[in-house]
Amino acid sequence: MVVNEMLRVTDAAKKDPGARDWEPQIRRLSGDPAALLAVTAVRDYATIGLRQEGDTAVELEVTDVDLAAPEGPTVRITGCYDSQSTRVVKVETGEVVPPGTPLRYGWDITVTRYEAEPGSPWLVNQLDPLTDRPC
Repeated sequence: MVVNEMLRVTDAAKKDPGARDWEPQIRRLSGDPAALLAVTAVRDYATIGLRQEGDTAVELEVTDVDLAAPEGPTVRITGCYDSQSTRVVKVETGEVVPPGTPLRYGWDITVTRYEAEPGSPWLVNQLDPLTDRPC
């Protein structure tokens, strides 16, 4: 599923944010506003001198499918974002940075098929973290 693939790419980017321009790979899997948020987060890590250790996980459940949506076929998903196996550290010192959000929280996700694009890809276009909703 494209959500899991996007999560793997975002994890890889945050583990080594300065290694390259991650935007093309992120945009291969996501559309705006989700792509912009992911690219900005990776660039912020590089600018601030942070990196992620470990991998995040997500449990997903499809909640709605609308193949006739005006924006294109759309799938709505709810999930549980889990970063318990990760930590953010300062690149220069290895000092662990305390998390700014809970380690597990709900996620609302929208995936849309972009039929006007070559190959009609399914892209994650909305990732709404629900940090006040534990899971």
